Amino acid sequence: MSRMTAGKQREQELAALELSNAGHSIDVIAERLDISRRTAARRVQAALERIPAQEADTLRRQSEARFNGWMRRANVLLSSEDLSIQDTVKVLNLLLSLERERVQLYGLRLPSALVVQHEMGPGTHGVLGPDGTQR
Repeated sequence: MSRMTAGKQREQELAALELSNAGHSIDVIAERLDISRRTAARRVQAALERIPAQEADTLRRQSEARFNGWMRRANVLLSSEDLSIQDTVKVLNLLLSLERERVQLYGLRLPSALVVQHEMGPGTHGVLGPDGTQR
């Protein structure tokens, strides 16, 4: 297999970054660019490292504003008394996913599991694993 030229690699990095900024996952980026998941993650990271610090801060703030908007909407849903337990768990999974994305945006870490208790009676709880599924 021939080695990619620096120009082609940069084009791929920019395409990966555009897809990432549009909210696509690494899996989608890899599929769209016809590259491995690992290469897609490296392309996004390389493109981010090329962005000047001031521009990177602007991008982070824009992403943060989007996350905050989505989180506000999810919290409005949670405040609804008509939400079923299953839908409540779905919204909580969404919030957890958004928080993971925010944490990744700032290079922080989240706990590997989150315990969620619902008012169903004493000792009733569920654990959401790192993938957001209930255990």
